[in-house]
Amino acid sequence: MAWTQIFTDKPWLPEPAGEVPLTDTGRPPGLIALRMLLGAITILFMLFFVTFIERSQFQDFHALAGEPWQPFTDSLRLWINTGVLLLASVTLHGAAKTTNRNLAVGLLGGSAFFALLFVLLQVSVWQFLLNLGYGLSANPANSYFYMLTGVHALHIVGGLVALGWVCQRLLAGADTEVALRACATYWHYLFVLWLVLFFMLTRTPETYAMIAAFCGLG
Repeated sequence: MAWTQIFTDKPWLPEPAGEVPLTDTGRPPGLIALRMLLGAITILFMLFFVTFIERSQFQDFHALAGEPWQPFTDSLRLWINTGVLLLASVTLHGAAKTTNRNLAVGLLGGSAFFALLFVLLQVSVWQFLLNLGYGLSANPANSYFYMLTGVHALHIVGGLVALGWVCQRLLAGADTEVALRACATYWHYLFVLWLVLFFMLTRTPETYAMIAAFCGLG
């Protein structure tokens, strides 16, 4: 429906016989539902980020980067995870674009592999922190790291379930064009969200202070 139709419609008048009112937005319902889901996820993480920045200004908050002995001053492990998630996003994008069904199945499998590898690498990062003594309750920064990366990983797992369903339909010969587009959009979103998490969780106390002052949370 064009936006001008909002002002020209006369819903109080009866429709001519045989005509159906135009209410279609032009977008598949699945993609509309996905946009609503991504909007909800965005709001959730924005709330997390606001509380994170506000909490970072307390004296008992010790950032995980900035000094040589802190675990993410050298963030190589997280960069590796970023590369793996990027591969998952790129392969799924290829699956959504190709018209070759067999190639799409292969790319879906590759995307699922990289996504699962990302989750396993995240678990290894958590184990790395625990081995260094950075437990869940030892420091508010630790708690936020486990919580934010854990919630993100849960969304990855949810995406893997969706990928399995799409792959099953693809193998059955069903039309999966819209489903593949939705999965690719979701995967790209999770990759961008991970980049934001990476930035937020590996900053120095000075950077957190600047962000807090800019947002009026200092």
